[in-house]
Amino acid sequence: MITKKSFRALFILFLLLHTVLILNIDFFPFSDVPNHLAEGAIFRYYNEGSNWFKQYYTLHYLFYPNTFHLYFFSFPVFPDVEVANKVLHLLIVVSLPVLVLLVIRELKGNIWFALGSFLLVYGYNLTFGFTGNAVANNVILLLIWFWLRTINQKSSAVGNMGAISVLLLFVYFLHAMVALFCLLMMFSFIAFRFRGNFVKLVQYSLALVPLGLLVLYWWFFIQNAVESSTAYSTQETSTLAYMKEYYKAEFWQTYLDRTMFLYADNAQLFIGKIGKATGLLLTTFILAPISLLLYNFLFTRKRSINWSSFLKTDDTSNYMLLFLAVAAGCYFLLPIRIPGQEPLYERFSTILLLALIFIGCKVPQINGRFFSYAASVVALAHLLLWGDYFRQFDQDNSTFAEVLPTDNDKVLTYMNYDPAYRGRNVYDHFQNYFIVWNRGIATSKVIDYRFGMIRRHEQGDLPYQEHMYYNYDPEDMIKKSDYILVRGDMSEPHQQLLDSLGYFEEVKNVDKWHLLKKTGNKIALE
Repeated sequence: MITKKSFRALFILFLLLHTVLILNIDFFPFSDVPNHLAEGAIFRYYNEGSNWFKQYYTLHYLFYPNTFHLYFFSFPVFPDVEVANKVLHLLIVVSLPVLVLLVIRELKGNIWFALGSFLLVYGYNLTFGFTGNAVANNVILLLIWFWLRTINQKSSAVGNMGAISVLLLFVYFLHAMVALFCLLMMFSFIAFRFRGNFVKLVQYSLALVPLGLLVLYWWFFIQNAVESSTAYSTQETSTLAYMKEYYKAEFWQTYLDRTMFLYADNAQLFIGKIGKATGLLLTTFILAPISLLLYNFLFTRKRSINWSSFLKTDDTSNYMLLFLAVAAGCYFLLPIRIPGQEPLYERFSTILLLALIFIGCKVPQINGRFFSYAASVVALAHLLLWGDYFRQFDQDNSTFAEVLPTDNDKVLTYMNYDPAYRGRNVYDHFQNYFIVWNRGIATSKVIDYRFGMIRRHEQGDLPYQEHMYYNYDPEDMIKKSDYILVRGDMSEPHQQLLDSLGYFEEVKNVDKWHLLKKTGNKIALE
């Protein structure tokens, strides 16, 4: 069971099983996925005359971060954006364990820890629908692999640093915040290796310059122009002023919440405490070697890792400690939000656990038959739990397509009173499927995100998409819409408002979904 042949067979088997699982998903229960699908559909079909996108949306994407999915979804090899989205998710899920294995081999660590990475394939970022962030996390692993190959002198240092420079630019188009993390991580690697050689420090740091310049251009020119436009509605734009106040008070109130990295990547499997307990149990597999290491160091004084090697620049373990330090710094020190963007620090929970996997794989005591069996059992349990999660969500939404209208020249808005699936709000953006499937016009959060690529067109005058469970006033949404998609039971005040307006009637009712259509004009629209 503990032979390399057994490991290869199991590793490939789990890759194939997760591939089958992804390919059989109809609806991804990931919160922001409908947003990305809508952005992709608008971008891909923007210039087609069969839709009204140009009248209601504008595009801002040239040199803009977080835009990779727009281009990926537009590849002509994909028949539509949903197929492209499924392929992208498949690549994310399958490549993560492969990249972890490549890094572990460069570290000369215990390869059975690569099975532990399967526990993170449906991690915090992916299941919240932060797809670009999830891809960027995988690119971080590729950056580490290239750096370790440079340290191990397995290939040309110039070629490796060139690849790192290109990958850093690629990360920018995946997610700007992760790009900044990569700059910090790579500079820490370079500074540590060449701390006694200023010339080499400068030479290797040149690989970071293109990304640094691109980030500066974006923040001070592109982003400033977008936030000054009438298409951007959020008034909070002073990031520095916000952070100054945040660190004075609110920051210190979040530290208990920051223990969520212990369970966050799998807590959504079940609602409430059961979900957190399940996530914690799965994470225990990753934490066990580190716990053993700390126990030996604190209580038995055994040195599972030769700590004196920390000052040796050719020891690859040092860079994993630096990786852990940078990841922990971001997770424990970044704010929970900045104006127009949240969450922030939570996005580093998966990266933090990956760093612990790389350190754990070097612990010599964790290298026996028991660990190989445990790794296999835990990976299988994780697969079965997520298989059930996806199966039930697909089943719950098997009739959803029946409720949407078909005329794409009308405006659809969304009133959602039942947003959760197993405790997570995954139904917040389902009105976007009207854009994706019918190329229709829908109110959507994508046109109001601070760092979004799609904005409202002044001519279309789309209203702001509200969350009904926050008790916002939906009157403007209702008056400017031709259809209203409703999920769950409408609140009494909102039902009274709708009745008072008097020009909507229910035309479809499918499970928890209702479609209301404007049929009259009792009150003149403002």
